[in-house]
Amino acid sequence: MKIPTFVSKFSLFMPRLFTYSDFAQGSEIVRTYADKHTPVVVCNPTAQRNVPFKVNVRIGVQAKHPNKPEHHFVYIQLWNLETLVGEVRLNSAELGEAPLQIEASFEVLPAVSLRLTAVAYCNKHGLWRSEEQFVKVTD
Repeated sequence: MKIPTFVSKFSLFMPRLFTYSDFAQGSEIVRTYADKHTPVVVCNPTAQRNVPFKVNVRIGVQAKHPNKPEHHFVYIQLWNLETLVGEVRLNSAELGEAPLQIEASFEVLPAVSLRLTAVAYCNKHGLWRSEEQFVKVTD
């Protein structure tokens, strides 16, 4: 395959970002599949400027995700718009092999209001993105 000079060979393989809403109209089995893969940003809707602010990211609301070498989460990232706030790398071997709800904690020092999104990578089912969580920052 000849790649045009103006196109990077890597841009041809941009991964898809899945969200819960992509599957929300499906059957109960499909919605459970989406639930156990979708990260959710959990935090207060307001924060004080320049005061440490705790943000949790949980994968799934009700369903537990498998944690086997052939099917596990590799990382969870927290983003403020296009800025990476933090990343937690997961070692599935340290978490055991039972299904689980993974949760990662981040601490943010907000200067302005935040628009937080989480991204998590499952080694079997790809990248999953949360809904955006707006946090109003006050003095």
